[in-house]
Amino acid sequence: MSTDDSHLPSERAFEEIGALKHQMEGLKRDVESLKTESRSWIRTWGVYLGILASVFAVPRAAKEAFDSFYQHPKFSVLTPVPLTLFYDTQHQKLTFSFPVLASNYGNRGGVIVGATAHFEPPPMDATDPQFKFVDETKHAVDIPFPVPVGVSKSVVGSVAFTGSSLIVPGRHRLDVTLIGDDRKPLPMMPMQFCFDITDELIAVISQESQRLLNTPCD
Repeated sequence: MSTDDSHLPSERAFEEIGALKHQMEGLKRDVESLKTESRSWIRTWGVYLGILASVFAVPRAAKEAFDSFYQHPKFSVLTPVPLTLFYDTQHQKLTFSFPVLASNYGNRGGVIVGATAHFEPPPMDATDPQFKFVDETKHAVDIPFPVPVGVSKSVVGSVAFTGSSLIVPGRHRLDVTLIGDDRKPLPMMPMQFCFDITDELIAVISQESQRLLNTPCD
């Protein structure tokens, strides 16, 4: 499609808005005339309704013109979601796993290009190399990965932290942020998980994964 052809929808929309404005001015004159001549109330209300219909048509035409210029993804990520913990005692590695259900309601396909996480206490940060994503069949999903228009992308993400003082009893918090192809966090980021680590939980997650269904941060 040529450059001239790409401008046709927007030019047509602006022409329609201009014609609509001219029509509204004419309708306004008709209303004034009807008031002066005291014509039937049916015709008067017909003119009023015509003006109202024209007014509601303007935003739609403007939106179509805007969308023709601005192609963009519009992400939505489901929250809250469960958090699964596992502690590798030998390597002193704490791994968090969580489902990611991302949808795209925009007018262009989008891409999740990166991920970051922050854990505390103790304060620690994670970037792409510390993340893994798998699909429903347990196959690896590499970053970046696409989220097409009108499609929901379902993966399971995990992030690992290593350190001797990670697994101590008390209140802990994990923030996970997914990054879009504009290099900005997706809407509703970060995904927030707050939870208490107890001696009993440490004993469990040192042997097997444990899912926490309720991890509010309020």
